[in-house]
Amino acid sequence: MQRNPQHLAARGPIDAVNGFPLWYKDASGQRLELAVDPGDPNTQALGDLPDPLAPVSFPGNFPDEAFYFLAEAEMPVGGQPRHGRARLVLALEAAFAGTGAVADGQQQVFARVRVRLDGGIPGASYTFTHPYGQTDPLPADENGRVFVTEDIGAGAGLFDLAVTDGEVAPFLRWDTGAPAGYLGDGATEHTITGSPLGFNFLRVEGPQVAGAGAGPDPDDPANPDKIFTNLFTVQGRISTLAGVEVTRAVYARSAGTTVVDVFATSEPGQSLHAAGSTLTTAATLTPAGAVYHVRADVPDVPDTVDVVNATDQPPSVATAVVTDAVTVEVAAYDTAQGQLTVEASSSDLDDVPVLTVTGLGPLTAGKAMFAGLGAAPATVQVVSSHGGSHTRHVLVAGPAAPGDPVRAAAGPDRLAAAGELVTLDARASTGAGVSFSWAQIDGAPVTLTGADQPVATFTAPAGGAVEFEVSVQNAGAVDTDSVSVQVDPAGPGTDTLATTLVEFRTNSGRWRITGTATAPLPDRVTVALAGVEIASGPVDALHEFDIRRTVIPGEAGVTPAAGASVTITSSRGGAVTVPVSIRN
Repeated sequence: MQRNPQHLAARGPIDAVNGFPLWYKDASGQRLELAVDPGDPNTQALGDLPDPLAPVSFPGNFPDEAFYFLAEAEMPVGGQPRHGRARLVLALEAAFAGTGAVADGQQQVFARVRVRLDGGIPGASYTFTHPYGQTDPLPADENGRVFVTEDIGAGAGLFDLAVTDGEVAPFLRWDTGAPAGYLGDGATEHTITGSPLGFNFLRVEGPQVAGAGAGPDPDDPANPDKIFTNLFTVQGRISTLAGVEVTRAVYARSAGTTVVDVFATSEPGQSLHAAGSTLTTAATLTPAGAVYHVRADVPDVPDTVDVVNATDQPPSVATAVVTDAVTVEVAAYDTAQGQLTVEASSSDLDDVPVLTVTGLGPLTAGKAMFAGLGAAPATVQVVSSHGGSHTRHVLVAGPAAPGDPVRAAAGPDRLAAAGELVTLDARASTGAGVSFSWAQIDGAPVTLTGADQPVATFTAPAGGAVEFEVSVQNAGAVDTDSVSVQVDPAGPGTDTLATTLVEFRTNSGRWRITGTATAPLPDRVTVALAGVEIASGPVDALHEFDIRRTVIPGEAGVTPAAGASVTITSSRGGAVTVPVSIRN
């Protein structure tokens, strides 16, 4: 495997309209904005809009996924009587956590690297070399399919992870002729530049991948196990606005004098000023790189303050609520007394607010002691009745707790399927400085891997029960516990399948099938439409499956007609036929 050594350089301020960063920037200084205009001919990759003909608005008419950057390449793949394809997706994608529906507070941005191969040889391994790295050899499943996705930054509000940890960087672009203001037109296959590794191509290596029409590897043109393309579709709209984000706006009041401190971020070199209904004049923020600050005199405490980036055309504006500044001076826990002491203050000395420790109670004259907590909290938060808050780590002092007694915990008895890799886990055991030893005490003999570790594994035999004992000991004590694993031979007809969603969206050509399966794991479900396989996927640890598939234009047999049903089967013998819900 070869990883991308580069990362993005920065993200932009949060857009007050939709809650996503205004832009992301790579190390070359190239900034890309979120493309959400369905009428833009160069940024057509977009999720579903409730009303495609109405203007985009948040959250009522906003796509469930959109892109700052998207590059894709694909090739036909040989190796089977029916040719398949290899596909690469490189994206900086905006979407929504939770259910995936458009919802404020669920905004997420992730850097995606996805490789996919259909029509390979089951059990064979395939290696992908692409602009941001090279994979390990990836084994194809029983259907000859490889599907691996890495999404870095997924999670509501974790906008910085795509910068610090994502490997979609720097942004790729057409090597010549891109439309003004764009990296490419989002639809036309074109040669590219920008790979930090010099890999401005997609290469797939594996048994018999050539022969379906894909280009040969120019470095090894006669090799039937290599295919190559340097043609990509690239989507990315260059940002012309730097924007502005207010990170903090606080006031201080004493002896009738009031000042407001405003902190903001933007690109370096911007002209920012603060204004508000009670500010006597606009106040220019002083820059320190991408960080800006101003202290302004005010006749009274404003409810809000606007920060205007006058360099942007039209000017960008961000609004923030003004609060007092709370400072937690002391947050200390004494283990001997079992007592937490908190001391805090507010910047408002003329109208002293009520200060409260979240979850515990108010401070009196800026101080309180709380007993009976049972354990030290990691942090405390003090909030003010004037809107401010401050969180501080708790300093712990006093004697250490006595050592836990030695107690072995082998885990609950369970079911397994023949041939399944079973994990034995004794990490719930207690005791200081303990060692572990697993031993089989009943059933068909198996080979234990990691028998001297807290976690051991074995391959389940053909059927029946197997039992194991773990011994946990230190210099002063020893304890044992046992666990039984009932092995199910997993004959036919042991699985019951139920669906929660069977849906096809005509606008995007996307399938989604979710549901549950009851049989012991491992288990896998396959979905077919009139005998043509749509997709397959594993059943997870919660006995749930979630199958997704996007139909390629012109692909035959996988687009349902009105009244169609799909047949879902499992590797454990389950089967169910369910009608398809067809939506725009």
